[in-house]
Amino acid sequence: MSEKRDYYDTLGISKDASVDEIKKAYRKAAVKHHPDKGGDEAKFKEVSEAYEVLKDPAKKQRYDQFGHAGVAGGAAAGGNPFEGFNFNGQNINFDFGGFGGIEDIFDMFTGGGFSRQRSRGADYQTSVTIDFEEAIFGTEKTVGVRTGDHVKIKIPAGIDDGMQIRLTGKGGEPRGQGGDPGDLYVAINVRPHKKFTREGNLILSQETISMVDAALGCELEVDTVDGPVVMKVPAGAQSGTDFKLSGHGVPLIRSDGRGPQIVTIHVETPRNLSKRQKELLQEFEGGNKKRGLFGF
Repeated sequence: MSEKRDYYDTLGISKDASVDEIKKAYRKAAVKHHPDKGGDEAKFKEVSEAYEVLKDPAKKQRYDQFGHAGVAGGAAAGGNPFEGFNFNGQNINFDFGGFGGIEDIFDMFTGGGFSRQRSRGADYQTSVTIDFEEAIFGTEKTVGVRTGDHVKIKIPAGIDDGMQIRLTGKGGEPRGQGGDPGDLYVAINVRPHKKFTREGNLILSQETISMVDAALGCELEVDTVDGPVVMKVPAGAQSGTDFKLSGHGVPLIRSDGRGPQIVTIHVETPRNLSKRQKELLQEFEGGNKKRGLFGF
């Protein structure tokens, strides 16, 4: 697989381009490459992917700092965003809103016209709610169906909220002889986590450190879905700085490996200082007027 092209080069803009300049460059490129206008579909997807990252200040910051690895997942993960995949004989599909089956996906792009044999059984729909960690590492669940039979499903590591699992032949019985049973669609709901949030294949978290630790540097114990790890914070760290923990994010659902965890550092400003503490800070500031509070 060829290396991903730089997003700025893709849109033909500089790294200090404004939001309006990014939007204008995307519109121009999208019109040029749009398949409906005879353009190159691959290039159209490429410029769309670049725009999805650069238009978002948080994603743009991570891309500027970490490159493509910092925005792994979603559009940046590559591949057809409408394409499902197979896991242990189960089809994993993306939900387009509601519990519609594969027919609804065809209808969305063709305006209808998808027909089924009259003898085919009805499709059933249900849902299951899983924990954040279960979505990261995978799990097994038992779901109920209309007939009162229970079905066990295997949920793959890396599945996201809103995806569907299709179990072929686990729906209603055919209405005539020789027909096929319908399918069972299971919508996946993922409970929020109190510490982590997810963005594609990234796991995002925040940590707070003291002003002294930020100035002098420190080793910080950081929570991950794999357990606590020690992260080094260099001297002079600024509030809002992102740090990447490689391999502690979400598994890549169509390939090996995992995305990173992005840890945002917030520096806590001390409150309720004693008189002596205030005097020390004032003395320190007085000796570093030209260079700033910490001499940086």
